[in-house]
This record gives sequence, structure tokens and C-alpha cells, in this order.
Amino acid sequence: MGDIRNRWLAFYSGHMEQASKEIFSHVEKVIIGTLIVSAGAHVSSADPAIELFGYLCHSLVGRGVELFGVILLVLNFIDGLYKLARLNWHLAYQIVMTILYVALSVRLIQLILAFRTE
Repeated sequence: MGDIRNRWLAFYSGHMEQASKEIFSHVEKVIIGTLIVSAGAHVSSADPAIELFGYLCHSLVGRGVELFGVILLVLNFIDGLYKLARLNWHLAYQIVMTILYVALSVRLIQLILAFRTE
């Protein structure tokens, strides 16, 4: 029984540990980016209860926050694409991952905005 456990731990540390860290790191960055984008969209679409120094235009500040979130998402996307390209995987797999990344980001923004309106 100990031999199976040692084999599993060796396999995990050699093959899966780094991949799982990378996946969770990118998912965390996607969630943070989508939260920032949805917060900016919420501020720019509704008149918030918080006054921003009394003279700043809410829609302008909201658009700036949205732009910052989009920049974070794009940088995370480029980083992920670069890491996928280094693995020499098939181009079709990289295209599928690109489509999934964009679809997941848009859907998370919609979901967060839907929860904020209720």
C-alpha cells in the first residue's frame, strides 16, 4: 500500500502539481478581473450611493475601472496563451482554450452583474 502512495505522490509532484497551481492561478486572476469589470459596469450604469469626492463623474470613473479590469483580463489571457504555446500543444487546442477563456470571462461578468441587481 505504501508503494502505491509513493508512486502517486511522485506522479503528482512530477506532473500535476505545477499544472494545478497554474490553473488555479489563472482562474483566480480571471475572477479578480471580472469582479473589477463588473464593479466598473455597475458604477457607470447606476447612480451609486457612495460619493466619489463630490465632483467626479460616476460614469467616467466606472469606465476607467472597467478599462483597468479589461486590461488585467487581457494580460492574464496573453500570459496563459504564452504558457500554452511553450507546451507545443496542438493549435486547435489553443484555439478552443481561447474561446473558452473569452466565453468564461463574459459569462462571469454577466453573472456578477445579475447578482448585484437583485
